[in-house]
Amino acid sequence: MSDNTRNMLREKLAFKEIKAHQCYLGLPTYVGRSKKVVFNEVCDRVLKKLKGWKEKLLSKAGKEVLLKAVIQAIPMYTMQCFEFPRTLCDDLERLCRGFWWAQNVENKRLAWMAWDKLCEPKREGGLGFRKSHHFNLAMLPKQC
Repeated sequence: MSDNTRNMLREKLAFKEIKAHQCYLGLPTYVGRSKKVVFNEVCDRVLKKLKGWKEKLLSKAGKEVLLKAVIQAIPMYTMQCFEFPRTLCDDLERLCRGFWWAQNVENKRLAWMAWDKLCEPKREGGLGFRKSHHFNLAMLPKQC
């Protein structure tokens, strides 16, 4: 197809020309060697949300709802399409863990219970938080 035909077709259909690799529907159009660099935006969005809540005094129940309904839902759409690197999943869990035990992400506080125990279902004595890597692996088959 010649450049002239391509330009005419692009103008008629009102398509936008992409000069470099960008995002489409919030997902990267190209994933290179370093997946962590590409998907680091997800971690940044989670951190931005958590920093917005740092000055609010929240009960444990309020933190639980925010972590489950908002923070663990942010990467869900991307996890349906791509497998995240293990280190990125660990970073997401680290942010959730830090917010759960401290009032904000920067402060370190003593964890009174192991995070693995908190990730167990409520009927088994946990709080039902999701393990990011396991959740990512469970979301991938939905594309099939």
